[in-house]
Amino acid sequence: MKSLDFVPVDADNHYYEPHDCCTRHLEAKFRNGRACHVARNADGQDEWRFGDRPMGFHRPTRDWVLPPGAYRPFMSGKGDMTKIPRVISSETASFRDRDARIATLDKQGLEATIMLPSFGVAFEDDIHEDREALLANMRAFNRYIEDDWGYAYQRRIYALPLITLVDRDWAVAEIERVARLGARGFILRPGPVYGRSPADPYFDPFWARAEEAGLLGAVHIGVSGYVDFFGRAWGEDPNVTEQTMTAFQFLTCFGARPAQDTLAALVLHGLFDRFPRLRVASIENGSDWVPALLKNLEKVGRVAITSQGGAKSTRASRPPHEVFKEHVYVAPFFEDDVYQLVDTLGAERVLFGSDWPHPEGVAAPLDFLEEVEQLPATMLRRVMRDNTAGLLGL
Repeated sequence: MKSLDFVPVDADNHYYEPHDCCTRHLEAKFRNGRACHVARNADGQDEWRFGDRPMGFHRPTRDWVLPPGAYRPFMSGKGDMTKIPRVISSETASFRDRDARIATLDKQGLEATIMLPSFGVAFEDDIHEDREALLANMRAFNRYIEDDWGYAYQRRIYALPLITLVDRDWAVAEIERVARLGARGFILRPGPVYGRSPADPYFDPFWARAEEAGLLGAVHIGVSGYVDFFGRAWGEDPNVTEQTMTAFQFLTCFGARPAQDTLAALVLHGLFDRFPRLRVASIENGSDWVPALLKNLEKVGRVAITSQGGAKSTRASRPPHEVFKEHVYVAPFFEDDVYQLVDTLGAERVLFGSDWPHPEGVAAPLDFLEEVEQLPATMLRRVMRDNTAGLLGL
């Protein structure tokens, strides 16, 4: 492994949540029938439920998980999925406890990390129809984060709170609350806001607070609603879990597709024109789609050709692909062509993210160096440390 003259900062670490992550601070009126909680099913397995209804995508609890990096050979196209390691307990101290995690950061050679949920990025879409309960459970989840991880613990662990735009006034109040507590950013679910773009001017009061506080908006892989309204249109069953999603649903309804749609909406719907100091990061959505998206943004930013032989101006105030490159940071998967991403987006907008301790990431965070070690020294430092450090204010 290449030796470094700096200490890296990771843009993508995770914790595994305890069963009371939503109920610990949930108001009493939601606890009976309107709580995200764990219950045992008829097969004797613990599962996540909303009231009496099993949750969708992340139904099984993650009490037992594959080890960090377990999928790496398969994700690299070299492994056999029939040879999967034994699971380990998610009660491992560094997966649940911030002081144990700091000791692990020391061993791993990391200065600091952005800390993200595992279950927490998945429950909004399951319960959004009960708006009041969604807001209560999300606020309770953020208070669990404040208890167990903190928003800037010892200036090394930077956990990000959840935000939903389903209620604009709630989002404004919550972003102000977490900013006062030291949050450096927030997690926003990819996809539309149930009939609106997240860049709709209706949400400008929220984005104004985020810009004023200098908060990073993290568009992390999550449940976007595409399985319901897009997969359903293609005849796919919308009632699926992570284990039962089809290949078509993974391709069209999860990860890259909703992420690039969301980022394109932020650009093309003028969010960064109205809030030029906003910064957004795509985390755990990969990066293979970035070159094509930038090319298409450049094309639509010039003109939209009509079948009648004319052309319609899109009236972009700035070239959309340049707006993207100015405001959007991307954390690639280790199996992506990171060198191509650096060439396309610029080293100053690429983030090192290990996804540790998830099995689809790398076994040890600095294993990621294998994918970038041929970069020039200044670019390597930007990707592995300075970009994320700058976003966190280190």
